[in-house]
Amino acid sequence: MRITAIISILMCLAARPAAAEEYLWPMHGERRLSSSFSEYRDGHYHAGIDIRSQGGIGLPCLAVSDGRVSRVRISPSGYGKALYLKLSDGRTAVYAHLDRFGDPVDSIMWHYRVDKKTSWCDLTFNDDMPAWSVGDTVCYSGDTGTSAPHLHFELRDSMERPLNPLEFAYTVPDLSAPMISGIEVVPLDAESLVEGAPFPARFLTRVSGNNSYTLQDTIHLEGRFGFGVSVFDEQGYGRYPMAPLSISLTVDGDTLYSMRNSLFSYDQSGEIALEFDIAGSGPGGRYTLLYRKEGNTRGDRSGRGVISSRGGAGEEVRLAGGIHVGEITAFDASGNESRALFYISIGGLPVITEARRLDAADEVVVSARDRDGMELKGRLFESMDGGAAWSEVRLEKAGKYYTGAVTDTSPALYRYEVADAYGAVSTAYFSGVEVCGGGEEVFGEMALRAVPGGIRADIATDRILPGDPVLALIAAGKADTLALYRTGPKNFSAMVAGGRLKDGSNLLHFRGRDGMSCPVEIARAFEARIMSSGGETEIAVDDSIRAVLEAPSVRGPVTLITGNVASPGAIPAGLKSFGQPFILDFAGEAIKRPFNLRFDPGRKTGLFRWEEGSGWRCISVPAMEGGSSRVSRPGIHIFMTDGEPPAFASPALLKGAGGGTFFKPVFCSLKVTEEGSGIDPWSAEAFINGRRMVCEWDGFRGRLVIPIPGFMEPGRAGLHVEVSDRAGNRTVGEFGFMIQ
Repeated sequence: MRITAIISILMCLAARPAAAEEYLWPMHGERRLSSSFSEYRDGHYHAGIDIRSQGGIGLPCLAVSDGRVSRVRISPSGYGKALYLKLSDGRTAVYAHLDRFGDPVDSIMWHYRVDKKTSWCDLTFNDDMPAWSVGDTVCYSGDTGTSAPHLHFELRDSMERPLNPLEFAYTVPDLSAPMISGIEVVPLDAESLVEGAPFPARFLTRVSGNNSYTLQDTIHLEGRFGFGVSVFDEQGYGRYPMAPLSISLTVDGDTLYSMRNSLFSYDQSGEIALEFDIAGSGPGGRYTLLYRKEGNTRGDRSGRGVISSRGGAGEEVRLAGGIHVGEITAFDASGNESRALFYISIGGLPVITEARRLDAADEVVVSARDRDGMELKGRLFESMDGGAAWSEVRLEKAGKYYTGAVTDTSPALYRYEVADAYGAVSTAYFSGVEVCGGGEEVFGEMALRAVPGGIRADIATDRILPGDPVLALIAAGKADTLALYRTGPKNFSAMVAGGRLKDGSNLLHFRGRDGMSCPVEIARAFEARIMSSGGETEIAVDDSIRAVLEAPSVRGPVTLITGNVASPGAIPAGLKSFGQPFILDFAGEAIKRPFNLRFDPGRKTGLFRWEEGSGWRCISVPAMEGGSSRVSRPGIHIFMTDGEPPAFASPALLKGAGGGTFFKPVFCSLKVTEEGSGIDPWSAEAFINGRRMVCEWDGFRGRLVIPIPGFMEPGRAGLHVEVSDRAGNRTVGEFGFMIQ
């Protein structure tokens, strides 16, 4: 009982706000968050904090200081309904995803929208708007523009730059330190190697103590590198992953990079592409980069964060050969701290100089050398089943070589591993006599993806390929052999620099043999375009149809993979394809402004992109947008014609959340089915008894929301509703219901 009482007292103390807080907390109740400041969002930073409303709608939102309403924005997406309160000290408080504004703002905004025949608006106000005193209810929480109820709250400075309110204005109870789940190492040029390959590598951490993490193995590096970390914070009241307040990177005790989520301006929002690597779904697959890329202008970051084994330039740090200690530290706004310790080895991997089976004897010969002059330890393994099971072979010293007696069976496969004193390992696979049966081949496939600086090719085979397979780029009639790196027993990868590609048709040709000398050949043709700011190129929508892709502003030159591809999924009913699916693959971080795809296939035809898990999604209808579409994300696209209008269900009167007196405590909800180009939220119109109403599209719930003003007389009412999809197909509905 005593322990329970002590814990309860500590919990109550943790929940109490600090006495010196600058502003009033914007809601009644417990201070529980679902998102923090400067978190990752697709294409921008999160500009505030999200305060949980425990699923409730219509909770009072309070004036955090004396002020007046300076702006009201009502939108079908983004912030939904948002109110901007200009505070007496010059800052601005923003309340978003609201259900209602309260009197008299609800009245002003309803009449304005009805008069302008629009349901959406963005209005700024002068000093004649009503003033509010600290603690007054200025609006009510909701779920407009979002999938779940909560209050998005911001504090902005006098220049309208978002500030982190948890850094200076508020405290929140926090039971958890940030969690560090992985560390990333990013080679910064083609000659830099992580574990022997020039590709980003990610390593999962393990818990080593209270809020302490470590990597099990040393990371072996050669060249120039930056680091990243997968880290997220939880307040401790439910699993809501959030961004920490600060992260820092040190090597050998020297701080190389530090970031603090304090402040940014909206013209820096696009720079989020320069600060994250997305390696998978969820927060565990998102890596915050701990080095400054060119174009990152945020002032709450310091240091370059780049290490090099070749000699530093500018703020780069040169590391001598040997073992070095790295540490990543993360703090949340409540001061909880986590640390991840890791070791890196600077130097080249061992070089295997000989690995073969002798033709005249049941014996293999192997040898290796270390470029740094260290002593090496080698191990030899033999497999009789193509690599499914391995047995170790004893090695004997024979001058500068090692030999091992092996089984007298010709289809054997061998693996030679050699490690230096720091644990850096090189591996070679080889085989014996060629015994491949006639016509037998190895199966393999090649995947291509655009990456910063060019294209990455990943090859997978169904058997281990000993020796050195070959990958060649064939462009403009010339063959160019590429550096090929083994990334697994049956996997290889190569980087194709954009400067080596032909602007147009290219071919990659891979060939090798398995342990019995059975061949594998993979040929992959693809279209490449090299895009620079202000440039444009033709894109094949079909064999005889072309569109023009423009690059307004890129961090270039940018490599683009394009061309017709197989459809990844069925076309929904009501849609008809216009041309074939085509891919637009590019490194998202490389574009400052979205590409512009210029093509007008007709009034009812839209551009769709394939979304894993949800299918085809319309991103634009060119005829409605001046004959062009904005393309901000890579993927498979197709033009499809939508000839089916939306469909209405019967309306329902639902109880509102309350708050304010301008609207009745119920609203009209009308479900809409639209599986084609999507609803055009600006097209919706509603009339009750012939009088124009406000008609708001709620895309997250697939419905039209019609708030009913309090002055409407009770009794039977006639409802007339019209709405169009993005292709211009319009639906009209007539309904009757009772106003209470």
